[in-house]
Formats: sequence, C-alpha cells, structure tokens
Amino acid sequence: MRKRMKHLQWILFSLLALAGTLIIGSCGQSDARSGEAPAQTDTMQAVAVQVEEVQLSPFADLIQTTGIVKGRADVMLSPEEGGVVKTWLVEKGALVREGQVLGLLNDEVLDAGYRAAFAQYKMADLNYEKQREVYRQKGISELQFRSLQYARDAAKAQADLAKVRLERTRLRSPIHGVFNDRFADEGEFAPPGVPVAHVVDIRSLKIFAEITERFAGNLRVGSLATIVPDAFPGDTLLGRIQYIGAAVSASNRTIPVEVYIENPGMRLKPEMIARMSILRSDRTNAILVDERVVQLVDRETLVVFVENNGIAYQRQVRVGARQGSLVEVIDGLKPGDKLIVTGYQRLVDGQPVTISG
Repeated sequence: MRKRMKHLQWILFSLLALAGTLIIGSCGQSDARSGEAPAQTDTMQAVAVQVEEVQLSPFADLIQTTGIVKGRADVMLSPEEGGVVKTWLVEKGALVREGQVLGLLNDEVLDAGYRAAFAQYKMADLNYEKQREVYRQKGISELQFRSLQYARDAAKAQADLAKVRLERTRLRSPIHGVFNDRFADEGEFAPPGVPVAHVVDIRSLKIFAEITERFAGNLRVGSLATIVPDAFPGDTLLGRIQYIGAAVSASNRTIPVEVYIENPGMRLKPEMIARMSILRSDRTNAILVDERVVQLVDRETLVVFVENNGIAYQRQVRVGARQGSLVEVIDGLKPGDKLIVTGYQRLVDGQPVTISG
C-alpha cells in the first residue's frame, strides 16, 4: 500500500515539475517578443532629401482676373424717324468722323412737308412785314398786329420742326471710329429706335472685369493694371483703373471694374479676352516657396519641413498671396532656414534625413 502511495506521489510531483517548466518557457518567449517591438519602432531610417535655403525676395501682390475688351466709345446707331433705307454712303470697316453721314432714309414725304411748311412761314412773314407799317400808322389794331406776329412765329416753328424731321433721315455717326456693321439693307424699313448700324472707336479701349468682393478694400481709382490679351500673349499693356462699381452684384458677389488702355496699331478688338493683373502691394522682403512643399495636415493647418543637423522638423506656417506657383509665407519661416523641397512626402517630425544633390 505504501509503495503504491509513494508511486502516485512521484507521478504527481513529476507532472507538476513538467507543468512548471512549460509555464516558465512560455513566459520567457513572451518577454523576448515584447522586448523586440520597441527596438523596431525606435529605429528610423534616414530619408534622402534636397533642401533650399530660405531667402528674401521681391514680391508683387496681384489681383488676377479675366476681363473683356470693350470700346471706350461704342454706339448702336438707331434712326429717330422711321423710314425705308434709301442708300448707305459708307462701306463697312471704314473709318468715320463724328457727324459724318453714313446712310440716308427715304425722305420724299418729309422733304415735301418741310417745303410746304417753309412756304407757309415765308407767307406769314411777308404778311407780318407788310402789316407792321400799317400798324405804325394806326391802320389796324394791336390785336390784329399781334395775331399776325404770332401766326408768323407758329409758321416758323412748324418749318423748323419739318426741317429737323427731314434731317433725321440722314444717319450720322455720333463719334469718331470704325463703321463696324449695318443691320438693314437698302430698301428695308428701319423702325425708329431700332439699331441699324454699329460704330466703335478702337483707338482707345477699356477692359471690363468683375473682381470678387473680398478685394474691395484693395481697389482704388488710378491703381496700375497689367493687361495681357489672349490673342497676343506676347503683348503686355499698362492701364489704370478708371471706374469701380458702387455696388456688389447680388448674383456672383463681384464688383465691376473698368481699366482704360490705349490700342496702338488697333490690333485689339472689342469682346476679346484679356488677363488682368491689378497691383495690391509691392514688397522687397517676402519669403516665397513652391506651393507644393506646403502640406495641409488638418482642415486649417499648413506645414513644411526644415532640416537641422540631419533631422527633419515639421514647421507650421501661415501663407498669404500667390505669384504663379509660388506662395508667400508670412509666418513660420525665416531667412536661413533649410527648407526641404524633395522627399518631404515621406517625412515625419524628427525623422533623420540625408541631404542629396
């Protein structure tokens, strides 16, 4: 019996010893694995980057927009008296002067009316002159004499009115410019108030543009503007703001602006598209960086990376105006900083870097 008990005790002791050995082994492996993880995260590989030293540069802060070329004097000519177009005296595209007759409306009826009214005036005037001497000799009453005088004046007014209406059959250019187009052919009826011709002065032009309302505080009459027409991208014209709208458009929240320019050679044409740049401010000590190196890491947080002693440091910045692909940094960088310009996409704050190139 005793032998059997000893045998059972020996078996139980052996099982306990084996279980303890297994537990100690598994704990050792767990500790070994947990000690390896920090070693991997703490070791950061160096990233190859290129840097540029931050320097101060001249900077022109511009409002850039698109404008439409307009004639400074642009007239749609409409007849004041309706009538059939009798003839056009000027060909399209010809230069015309102010007051020049461009075309004639049919005037037979108005001409006859004028001649009849003028004849009545001459008769009334003759009668008045004859009776004036009789009145001086007391041959007629003052009432009769005044009646003759007023009849003469009324006849003259009628003749003048008929003459004005006859004159309106002559379509005259109200400005110096180019006879650009006509909208009624000979023999067609031209109603009063309906345009029949287009005259535009292209010796000097205006550029019409709409500026977003956030720049309202920067717009001044007389401010310098640079114009580059799309049709002539190699030409740069200078002008000044001559008009700023007094109200903001409710439809697109913009302010109308007009810039006057000269048109040497009359190459620019109305309704062409032109790029307009209006100078807001001019600085000589701005920090400009490529807009691509400025990264948005949060809804309103912009950062760049700078290198110092082989380490990349994240730097929060504030940006201002743009100039092409460059953006002005108004806070967060200073002259002499080594800005990382390539390889920044793979960086985190505090990461080792090697400078290449």
